[in-house]
Amino acid sequence: MFGYVRANVADLTEEEKIRYRAFYCGLCRALGERHGQAGRMALTYDMTFLAMFLSSLYEPEETAGEMRCVTHPAKPHAYVCTEVSDYAADMTIALTYHKCMDDWQDEHKASRKAYADLLRKPYETVKARWPRQTECIEACMRELSEVEGRREASPDAGANCFGKLMAELFVMKEDYWRSALRAFGMSLGRYIYLVDAACDYDDDRKSGSYNPVILMDKQLEDMRDYLMQALGQASAAFEALPMVQNDTILKNILYSGIWQSYNEMIEKRKDGNKRG
Repeated sequence: MFGYVRANVADLTEEEKIRYRAFYCGLCRALGERHGQAGRMALTYDMTFLAMFLSSLYEPEETAGEMRCVTHPAKPHAYVCTEVSDYAADMTIALTYHKCMDDWQDEHKASRKAYADLLRKPYETVKARWPRQTECIEACMRELSEVEGRREASPDAGANCFGKLMAELFVMKEDYWRSALRAFGMSLGRYIYLVDAACDYDDDRKSGSYNPVILMDKQLEDMRDYLMQALGQASAAFEALPMVQNDTILKNILYSGIWQSYNEMIEKRKDGNKRG
């Protein structure tokens, strides 16, 4: 369920692109420092959004600089790190570990099991550091497995479960903002689950894998209203938060970038139908 929460880079200004990339590189740096090269392999734009989102809310002190990395050894890249980058790095490890284990259990992908083995020790460190969040992730992943095992026709069971997981992830600390952050995370998590099911429609139909969109007898294109409802709730929760820093980048992601995967899949289907 990674790859959906990303910016529409074409609509960002050059300054915003640099800022967005700096948070991405900052998360990469935090992953490397806290969890080694194996941790850096888990880097995603989704968790860059978490780092930028919570940094915008709490406005912690920033550490900025330039670095080279294995992916880009020739040219140094600007990075921005905050205490939230460390938190996002830890949550990246937790989510990736469980996603790999889920892929191994469902599809017996040896590569995913091998990566999970690499992340097991870092995950135990994260689990000790953030017990509330990791206990919720573990409980929700078990619940999702049960939902899939029952082959629930309604998308709500799985969507609500993943929403609970994301709700807890967005609460870095139990403070004044916890209710608003849980509301946002819940709605965003529902969107991610639903858009993932929609975008996996064709592959899951071929493989026979569980997919509530198929069981509802819906098509990929039919899911837009469901997605708009979930994202509308997330947007309302976002607008209630006092975001100032990175406000335009976050809005770009929530109101434009987050639709890219779904729209790209629909266009891919149209192109396939034309060729067919």
